[in-house]
Amino acid sequence: MKRFYTVLLLMITLISFSYQWEVFPGFFKPVDNLAMGGVYTTTVEGIGALILNPALYTAGFNLIVAPGISNNIAEISKLFPYISNPASLTELATDTNLLKAIQGVHNYDLNLAAGYGARIGNFVIGGIGAFQATAFWDLSLMRLNDVKLGAWMDYFGVVGGSVKFENLRFGASIGGGMAGFIIPATGTEFPATVDLLGSNPFEGIVPDDPSKIFTNINKPFFITSVGMAYDIDNLRVGLSFFANFNDILTGGPRYILSTGVSYTWQFLTVAAELEDLLNMQKTIFRKLNIGLKTDFGFVKLYGGMHAGWLTGGVKLDIPFVKIGFAAYVYEYSPYAGIGGEQRFVLSFDTKF
Repeated sequence: MKRFYTVLLLMITLISFSYQWEVFPGFFKPVDNLAMGGVYTTTVEGIGALILNPALYTAGFNLIVAPGISNNIAEISKLFPYISNPASLTELATDTNLLKAIQGVHNYDLNLAAGYGARIGNFVIGGIGAFQATAFWDLSLMRLNDVKLGAWMDYFGVVGGSVKFENLRFGASIGGGMAGFIIPATGTEFPATVDLLGSNPFEGIVPDDPSKIFTNINKPFFITSVGMAYDIDNLRVGLSFFANFNDILTGGPRYILSTGVSYTWQFLTVAAELEDLLNMQKTIFRKLNIGLKTDFGFVKLYGGMHAGWLTGGVKLDIPFVKIGFAAYVYEYSPYAGIGGEQRFVLSFDTKF
């Protein structure tokens, strides 16, 4: 009987939780940090530091191209023959592997960023520009009257810098951009709720005129970030705070306070972090990120745990470009290990 109530409670939790968005306008993690279990407060490098922890911001030019895909990509690719040949749509109902892959929570996104930082004495000052796009759905064949769909885009710019006093570093940044929903095409609720059993389920949800999609990217937002890091020999402790004062996914402000510690010994770095401390909905284990990195020069290997899920990845440092890959999990529940979506993130970046 106790086991029955445990299962029942788990089912209620899965159905009732509000989405805890892992990616949102003005804030995304590079592939290195995703592969390391999501830790970033003491380990972020490159232009991503200007947002994640400005205290670690360093000089140089950096360009990042990072598409992210859900783990159902192999089965989802089967949809293209169905779309190109409408007469074969009847076969869709008999393809159980495809139907299984479509179900659940899935997210596809693209992150682009470029920036430059210059060193002036103990200071590093610079800025970045970035673009984000994401598509999301949550589907169950048992609840076709309650399907969640969403897609949004944004672009933004950030300026800021860092300063170092012996072992102590401080940094701050400020910026803003424009964001908006593609799906739903009207309204402000994200994601949209669709009744696939209705007579016209996509009315007002999908844009009627695709040529005017970018006109929906019309909601301004402002972001700021501050951080510090302190080094004691090979040990580093850090603290970072990020704020988006008009986040479209919440319809209001969003504040993220994170703290972490890392230790580097020769080619090995281990790190632990408590992320999003101000979020009272998340449990302590949901906020816990643990990661490690081995750096052999031309190749870096990563591993970690994010919200109860294992992560991993690799990065190749070849002339003029670095190619990274991460197997990662987005946790949409406020509880660890409950509502995860397995994902793959690929990145191409250069820094000089």
